[in-house]
Amino acid sequence: MNINAVADQVLGYLATKYSRVYRNKPPLNPTFPYIIYKVDTVLDTVPSKDIYLIINIFEKAEASVRVIESLADSIDDGLEQKVINTSTMCLHFGLEQRQPVSADELTSAQVVNLRYVIRGYFS
Repeated sequence: MNINAVADQVLGYLATKYSRVYRNKPPLNPTFPYIIYKVDTVLDTVPSKDIYLIINIFEKAEASVRVIESLADSIDDGLEQKVINTSTMCLHFGLEQRQPVSADELTSAQVVNLRYVIRGYFS
């Protein structure tokens, strides 16, 4: 299994939804709003692998939540139950959690957190 290949497929999809998408961490002083995604924990569920995909959509603490909620809607409309087939893998996405985190909790930003379980089959 190639986690980088999975991350590349995710980036390809997210880049169709928004331009400021970063894997694992943002650059210094990023322009808001922006998206961070992480391909995480792999569970061996023979013959497949379960992979967590965590997507966080960040906005300034004082900005309206409407922009990041709309981005989350747009991302989820396309990812929920999405299947990506390539010559080396088949990925099936399922939303596990959607959680807003307010500026009251983070102080410097607000976030909408999406977590997907990707069932992956690899050749």
